[in-house]
Amino acid sequence: MRFAIIALTLLCAAAGTAAAADRGQFAALGKSRFVHCAFYKHYDKDPASGDPIMVEGRADALMHFQNVDAARSRASAIYTRMAGARDVLVVQTDKALHFIDSIAGMSILTTVHSCLEFDEKRGVCLMFSAANARVFDAEVRSDPDKVYEKIKDAAEPGFCDHSFIGTQEASNSTR
Repeated sequence: MRFAIIALTLLCAAAGTAAAADRGQFAALGKSRFVHCAFYKHYDKDPASGDPIMVEGRADALMHFQNVDAARSRASAIYTRMAGARDVLVVQTDKALHFIDSIAGMSILTTVHSCLEFDEKRGVCLMFSAANARVFDAEVRSDPDKVYEKIKDAAEPGFCDHSFIGTQEASNSTR
């Protein structure tokens, strides 16, 4: 019995550490100046393997988030499916980073949920797996993880990256 309690305690501790690590993978993205995302209505097929793939440059929708501030729950967004920039809600959880845009009773939920490409040298994720969906669930603002779990199979798959990692932005000044 004592062994079972110790094992359960270790399992719970590991789960807490894993949740903290998952949140950590979104830390840089949650305060990134620029985040670019591409979404696809469906996957293409890899001719060699038949596996589903997303081909860069063939996205059905592009999104650009700027001045992302998860600590203050805000960012600006530009979509290829809408005119103009919009302010969006940013919610960072242990499972994902959610961008939520509310429009007349509907929400556009962009969920960044896992790392696709990790740079071991710098210790940062370079490209993230993401999904995008239109939802009519008011709970999206209070529990976006729960809403994402309900709609993830119908959402458009995609990927996001945060630009200018390890590079310096161009200056407006002349030298």
